Amino acid sequence: MNAQPNRTQPTQAAVDTSAALNTFANRIAKRLANWRTALIAVVALAQAGVLIFMVADREALLSSGQKIDLHVRPVDPRDLFRGDYVTLGYDISTIPRSFISGDLGRSEKIYVRLVRDGDEWKPVAASRTLQQADARTLQSADGVTLAAYVQYAANAQTTAPNTTFRVRYGIEKFFVPEGRGRAIEKEVRTKSVIAHVAVGEDGTAALSGLSVAGTRYEMPPLF
Repeated sequence: MNAQPNRTQPTQAAVDTSAALNTFANRIAKRLANWRTALIAVVALAQAGVLIFMVADREALLSSGQKIDLHVRPVDPRDLFRGDYVTLGYDISTIPRSFISGDLGRSEKIYVRLVRDGDEWKPVAASRTLQQADARTLQSADGVTLAAYVQYAANAQTTAPNTTFRVRYGIEKFFVPEGRGRAIEKEVRTKSVIAHVAVGEDGTAALSGLSVAGTRYEMPPLF
């Protein structure tokens, strides 16, 4: 009687096909791993490039921007010190509602015109665009225009006199030297702090340092 073939054993063709599929799968896996590594490297380089640009842009602003000094006012009843930074408030953050026509949305970007009044800077106008005059005129010795973002504003139909709205300029946080947070916070509450600010031609403002009761502290670098 002839022996019957063992049908439970794979044929040579099946073995060869399985091996070929495994080899192909391994090649694909290696290529995917290489692509993933390359993608991670590209993303890391892009992030590093963005950080370098941010640092260079800020340093350029601090060195070439128009320098102004702003009196810091208390921000009560908040706890100003947050572990590594102090929250700063400014009188220029309160803008008459009549300066801007139409409704204002939260976080909407506007431009606030300041003029010097003695040793103070005061808002005299605001607009949705920077193109109100020549850039050199905007950044003249007696006037400067800052880019700002709306925090809260009443609607355009508000008729109550002396209605105001609040803005932020991106200079409301100062990262403090270790161990100096509470001392600076105390001085902020007594109005004996001056913020040193640089303003670019596009209205961007950067905080370069604080003078606290006559002692100057430089803003630490971004990184």
